Amino acid sequence: MRLLFITQKLHQQDAFTVLWIRAFIAQGYEVEVVCLEGQKRVESGKWKVESSNVDISLGFPVHSLGKEHGASRLRSVLRFEKLILSLQYDRVFIHMVPVWYALGGWWWLLARKPVYLWYTHYRMQLGVRLFGLFGKRFFCATAQSLPQFSRSEKKVVVGHGIDLEMWPRRENSASDPHRLLVVHRLSRSKRLELILRALVLLDPAYTLDIFGIEAEPEYVLELKNLVKELHLASRVKFLGTTPMQSLPEIYAQHTLILNMASETIDKTMLEAMTCGCYPVTTKANATAIGIPSAPESDTPSAIAEFVRQFAVRAPISGEEMYRIVERSHSLERLIVKMDSYIRAGV
Repeated sequence: MRLLFITQKLHQQDAFTVLWIRAFIAQGYEVEVVCLEGQKRVESGKWKVESSNVDISLGFPVHSLGKEHGASRLRSVLRFEKLILSLQYDRVFIHMVPVWYALGGWWWLLARKPVYLWYTHYRMQLGVRLFGLFGKRFFCATAQSLPQFSRSEKKVVVGHGIDLEMWPRRENSASDPHRLLVVHRLSRSKRLELILRALVLLDPAYTLDIFGIEAEPEYVLELKNLVKELHLASRVKFLGTTPMQSLPEIYAQHTLILNMASETIDKTMLEAMTCGCYPVTTKANATAIGIPSAPESDTPSAIAEFVRQFAVRAPISGEEMYRIVERSHSLERLIVKMDSYIRAGV
């Protein structure tokens, strides 16, 4: 079975997506990847773009649309259309970027190629609307994702996919229960301001380490201004992005990871659980993950109260956290479940 896997970017350091692709390969698929931004390599001390369509360092063919070397949108779209017309494949799997269905759906309909979309968000856009009409299945992590299609047979809730070979159980080594953690994209949908306002209500010993790409610069500026306004400059650190390989140590050095995004669960919360770091999140997200306790409401006071109660000792043990991830959110389980639809073309 030949699978065309379409994603936003594909780098060796982008381990999450690479692990997904390798899991499909292990399931018996021949995978080719189309991505907006591909792999670079260093040669003679300078960045050099791979000249070949195939990046053998990843172990499977990767066709970049050229963002890594400044390709225009028009050029990227034209290359995308050329690739979907010329490559040989039986199924299409789009990973979190439904815009490519808006651009490629016309051909896949004509060629009768079954198309599947992984999308763990609640926002509608053109690609999502079109997929709802003509695509095969939406795969999503939780029931909160894509509420607009809650009654549609096309929506299949499959949980998240955490590779347990990369995320074996690790002991939590946090020495200071007052060190709180945030790991996610810095965008308005994550509602990080709730956590900052909760921090004000906590003892000054509590600090916050924030890791994540600045996905919405204007929002990040608002957050940094809020930090100044709340006099939290000495207690909050914006630490930018970090390679996935560094995350286990970061998770293990914290007792609690905070994430108040609504209507979705970030995989970082599940990764943290493999290191004995408990997610502080909304009640709906806690239910979707399968953890027993969450703040009573999405308010700074409720978040602060929850942190006070569980900073020293989480509601459940590290062993219990890992069992939840293993039982409900493992990558192997996820791929097998999606394969039952994709291979059959239903």
